Amino acid sequence: MNFLPETIYWQAHRGGGGIEAPDNTICAMKYGWSLGGIPEADIRVTADREIVCQHDNTLRRTTDAPDDIADLPVGKLTLAEIKKYDAGRKFDEKFAGEKVPALREVFEIMRQDREKMIYADIKNYDAELFPVLLEKFSGLVQEYDTATQIIAAGCDYELNCRLHENIPGIKTMQWIGGTPEQRMLKFRELADKDFAGLDMVQLHLRPVGKTGDNWMYDLPIEDIKYAYSILGARLEVFPFGAFTPEAIQTLLGIGIKHYATDEPVRFSQILKRSGVNQRNEK
Repeated sequence: MNFLPETIYWQAHRGGGGIEAPDNTICAMKYGWSLGGIPEADIRVTADREIVCQHDNTLRRTTDAPDDIADLPVGKLTLAEIKKYDAGRKFDEKFAGEKVPALREVFEIMRQDREKMIYADIKNYDAELFPVLLEKFSGLVQEYDTATQIIAAGCDYELNCRLHENIPGIKTMQWIGGTPEQRMLKFRELADKDFAGLDMVQLHLRPVGKTGDNWMYDLPIEDIKYAYSILGARLEVFPFGAFTPEAIQTLLGIGIKHYATDEPVRFSQILKRSGVNQRNEK
């Protein structure tokens, strides 16, 4: 799928950010798609080499798993064991019955509608499990023919490049966190490599200013303008936590076309009031 030059695209962090929908569930994915967004699925490998959508390395925060299970690493549990527990009720009783989904469940939906995209945030960036994840992820992408519907995201440049090399047609994005100084140092390091192997770069923005300010983030606006001058539409920003219409309007004025958000409805409404083009709700 090619991005249209005058359209604003946004990522629903963890599907619904854990604010508007229980993160990494099928209902969260459908919720993000319904608003015109691109939901994010955090992916991890289970003990039986299945890939599941789960942000944390344990089931403690998001499920009703009992104490003897809740703090075990996902990689020590089988898919069947993980599926025993509810992944929606702790968020809100109306989501009771939601389960931690296998990635193939998400891909099955995407196979039925080729307009649907996801961000796949790789959580197993370690020497033991990444090779397994890469093998299984590549196999699933090939089986469901979803490469062009995926933006694979992570913070490790070398491993992002391996994804790019091993899965033809997939888009790759490196997200950059840390202190403001660390973020820009990493950005310049990637620029020295001409961003080879990457289709996009995401810069995290942390709120530090007042909610009425036109600029309320810890990264100086000059740094955003600098990054945009180099990457253009390949730059994505993630305003964590609080954001205001004024701050988003400032980012739009710079020319930023790609965003991530924890609050899909409010973010989409701000875009609508700004009169910009965004992906249609479906």
